[in-house]
Amino acid sequence: MQKPFEKLIALFPERSLVIRSGSDTRYIVLKTWHQLMAACIAGLFFIWSTAASVGFSWNYDARLVVEAELAKTVATNQAFIAQLENDQKNAYELRQAFNNEVQKNEEWVSRFESIRNVSDEVLKRSSPENITAFIPWFEDELDTRIRSVEQSNADLTELVMDMSGSVAEISGREAPQAVDDVGSWLSSVADDLANAYETQSVAMEILHDTMTLTLARGFATLDGTPLADPEFVGFLPSFGTGGPSREIDGSKHVFEKFRDRSDRLMALSQDWQALNTMLECAPLTPPVDYYNLTSAYGKRKDPFTRKPDWHEGVDLGAWPGTRVRATAPGVVTFAGRKGGYGKFVVVDHGCGIETAYGHLKKIYVKKGDNLNHRDALGEVGSTGRSTGPHVHYEVRIKGKPVDPYQFIEAGRYVFKDQKLTVADAK
Repeated sequence: MQKPFEKLIALFPERSLVIRSGSDTRYIVLKTWHQLMAACIAGLFFIWSTAASVGFSWNYDARLVVEAELAKTVATNQAFIAQLENDQKNAYELRQAFNNEVQKNEEWVSRFESIRNVSDEVLKRSSPENITAFIPWFEDELDTRIRSVEQSNADLTELVMDMSGSVAEISGREAPQAVDDVGSWLSSVADDLANAYETQSVAMEILHDTMTLTLARGFATLDGTPLADPEFVGFLPSFGTGGPSREIDGSKHVFEKFRDRSDRLMALSQDWQALNTMLECAPLTPPVDYYNLTSAYGKRKDPFTRKPDWHEGVDLGAWPGTRVRATAPGVVTFAGRKGGYGKFVVVDHGCGIETAYGHLKKIYVKKGDNLNHRDALGEVGSTGRSTGPHVHYEVRIKGKPVDPYQFIEAGRYVFKDQKLTVADAK
């Protein structure tokens, strides 16, 4: 063992290296271990280079295999990515299509709800919420409505023909045979009807003037009495003062003129009815046929105390036993004794008018009796707070006393031929 090592060392004896540089000379001694170290380093480098070359050669094939696999993997991934992008594009398109379908469905649902709401409002009933059930329901309702419209048209046609018949009777012309002929037929009779309406309008205007004059005269009967005051009776004549005028707007159609005159006549008729009712209720005659006015309505001296007093009626002196008569038709609401009035009778004539009769000697009636005008209800006497035979006579309108003598004065225009007579004592 010692010999191979020695042989190895013998191969590397100590050497000197001479280095000259101009006049300078340097010596470098290479000892044996330096040489051995250099030889080891060179050997190691050679071994590493050889091993590296062999390893590189072997790894190069593996690297080619890996690169091939990597390229294949990259290609596969790229194909997958392309497929994924295509799938995403398809998914987006499907999503858009889905959203479009959802929007269309929402629009259809909205339109369906609108149709349902309109149907419910028109038909006044609830419709099915399901479109499957709504369609046949709507078809049935539509068919029913169509039949109703057809029936209405038939009824309208019948009405038009009936009206044409009525117009034919008024005009004296033969009625049309078909609804299509009604229009031209009405045009042909329009002039005749206009002339007829014009003639009737003139007659109505003359009647209006006559009624106005009569109504004015009748209303004058109540003039000077509380009944002429609208505050008491709520009645005011529509004709006013000066009478009506025949001046009517010439631009109005003849039928409008006819209606205008008709409306005015209707107003006059209502006033006439109101006036007649009021005249029937008004006490326009004295309660006794022969009398002497012993005490007027209003302020006076009390016959007993001689102090100022208010008299709510009139005292009509007459012979004892003279019949006291109802001054207008009415119903007896009181008959009996009442304090200072003595024997007392109250009659309700309607229209808010009452009359009262006091100090009677006898009473012929009882509460609830119906009296006609001039029916006897008692006899003149001096019962109650009285200084002598007379009838205390009151007129009340809506419970408020008024002057009875105003009605007696007004009645003189109505009963001009009435003569004062002495009534029977019995």
